Amino acid sequence: MGLKVAVAGKGGAGKTTVCALLAGILSRAGQRILLVDLDSDPNLSSALGFPSDGTQPLVHRKELIAERTGSTGEPGGMFLLNPRVSDIAEKFALKRTERIFLLPVGTVETAGEGCFCPQAAFVKALVRRLILDEEESLLLDLEAGLESFGRSVVEGLDLLLVVVEPGMRSLDTARRILAMASSLGVRAIRVVANKVRPENLQTLRIRMRENGVRLDLTLSYREEFARRDLDGAGIFDVADPTFEADVLRMLQAV
Repeated sequence: MGLKVAVAGKGGAGKTTVCALLAGILSRAGQRILLVDLDSDPNLSSALGFPSDGTQPLVHRKELIAERTGSTGEPGGMFLLNPRVSDIAEKFALKRTERIFLLPVGTVETAGEGCFCPQAAFVKALVRRLILDEEESLLLDLEAGLESFGRSVVEGLDLLLVVVEPGMRSLDTARRILAMASSLGVRAIRVVANKVRPENLQTLRIRMRENGVRLDLTLSYREEFARRDLDGAGIFDVADPTFEADVLRMLQAV
């Protein structure tokens, strides 16, 4: 496969859950996975079952950002637009299994949509220059909401998954993400409905159709996810045969 995939959605919709499950699905299919956590409230490490040890996101490593971009840290200062990032994954990725690795990058904490600063240049260069072979895939857990699209972090990816939960606020965010993403050169965009209970599925389908949001994949609500979250256990190894089969069919078609 060798895909670059980003997962987006409203905060709380379950994009980190979907990202972790995708890692498990792809690893069982023989892929080597690098997950990149770009969220401002990083939870991907816990979804993968890493200890809660306060791992520092790369964008908070001021010395690293300064070294690679030439930034002095002064507002409005000069910095490299194409920093060297070829060794970042090898140096900083955390090993979860023989096939699953996590790179805790974090997000750019600067006000203003479309912000361009040394951290943003570093993140964009990192995402664009990661070279994958046929047995490697990249999964990006994006910042909640729309900010990543203002910064064009997702330009040129193979697949964008937009996660929605049953609720109009989540659908509204998804609709705006879809509108922005369509101009960023993403090869394929799919929508995943998460936390779906059987009694709500038909109503959700109707509301999504009314809002112009297509439904491509469905992930049923599972109490086990909440229990594992409470216990600090990973969810990447939870088996959902229906969802897994649907994901693999979708990826083969990308």
